Amino acid sequence: MTKIYECKKCGVITQAPDQICKPQRLENMGVYCGEPGKTDQMCTDMKEHVAFVCESCGRPAEQANMVCTPRKTG
Repeated sequence: MTKIYECKKCGVITQAPDQICKPQRLENMGVYCGEPGKTDQMCTDMKEHVAFVCESCGRPAEQANMVCTPRKTG
């Protein structure tokens, strides 16, 4: 099973806890997707890695399979 982490500071979801400021391990997508993310202050190191955002809740993610309705950014 893949480990999923959320940054407590900005809400970015990733599988790489070393890329976010304040990693917090999450159990699964049901815990975070659908809930509004804290995207106002994204971690500096993560800005270049965030390629997707969830269309239903706006949560940023590094990979499409980490949110329920992914949309490519940029």
